[in-house]
Amino acid sequence: MKLGVAEILDKVSKEKSKNKRVQMLRENASFPLKVVLQYALDPNIKWLLPEGKPPYRKNDLTDLEHILFAEARRLYLFVEGGNPSLQSRRREQLFVELLEQVDPNDAELLLAAKDKQVPYPYITYNLVKEAFPDILP
Repeated sequence: MKLGVAEILDKVSKEKSKNKRVQMLRENASFPLKVVLQYALDPNIKWLLPEGKPPYRKNDLTDLEHILFAEARRLYLFVEGGNPSLQSRRREQLFVELLEQVDPNDAELLLAAKDKQVPYPYITYNLVKEAFPDILP
């Protein structure tokens, strides 16, 4: 079974060695993993959503880790320059719908990324820059 983005980051953050954490990130490299980390850590990327946690219903279903892999391509809608014609109310509605579809751990990760944080210890700007030098300035 394929690990979800939040599951990958959780496993990486529990690794003791920095070199092993870099290696694990590279081994699990995917568009969703990279885009979430980029949107969370790149200071040049500005989210067009209000800070804080919007009201949403956590998804109680199991094995939803694959949903973020399918939906990651739509994350551009929530950042500056992604879709300027999208109304802010509609953008917020789409974000809530995304949170309600994905695995609860992935939803928490997206909420943290939106507020420019990564909720896993040892997943830092420098670690991600070393693993994926092409996604961060």
